[in-house]
Amino acid sequence: MKKAHRRFIVFTSLIAVLTLTSALLLALAPAPLSPDASSSLFAIDAPQSMDVIFQTKTRCETNRWKYIYIRHSRTASGSALTITNPRSIPADHFVIGNGDGAVDGEIQIGQRWDTQSSAQAPAGASIDPACISICLIGDFDQTRPTPTQLHRLVQLVNTLQARFHVPAQNIVLVNQAKSSAGIGKYFPQSALREQLLP
Repeated sequence: MKKAHRRFIVFTSLIAVLTLTSALLLALAPAPLSPDASSSLFAIDAPQSMDVIFQTKTRCETNRWKYIYIRHSRTASGSALTITNPRSIPADHFVIGNGDGAVDGEIQIGQRWDTQSSAQAPAGASIDPACISICLIGDFDQTRPTPTQLHRLVQLVNTLQARFHVPAQNIVLVNQAKSSAGIGKYFPQSALREQLLP
């Protein structure tokens, strides 16, 4: 009788612990992505693995994109969702995090890229409808981008150049001080240009 009672207590305790653990995991689970949220690429080192960026809702047409525009957010921290108006979708096709608000080097893919829509120009700029927009989180009038951001930027730009045949002269970096439309005075433009595809 005591053996049966002990089994019952152990079994009941096990069920209670499993139920409590399941409830706790459900409570701590992140909210599901909303349709307008961006998706992310965290640690991608192999160039061929960047091909996931072409798995979009709207098919990527080879002749659709002619330019690549690179800018900074002019904020110390942030992500694709925090650097834009909460009522609108992110303005850029891609956002690269700096470790404060998004993982350092995290490439966030915006809804505009997923639907192959034109980017929205930041204040003080105009963007050709055939231009891919990449924003790096950071204020490069105050500091430099992180080495990981630069590495991931080169990976992303080279992948886009190869797929859409964008020549190096069509990589747009704007020297516009104290504006999110520019790249910032501490961005290493010559080092980036040396790593571009011809």
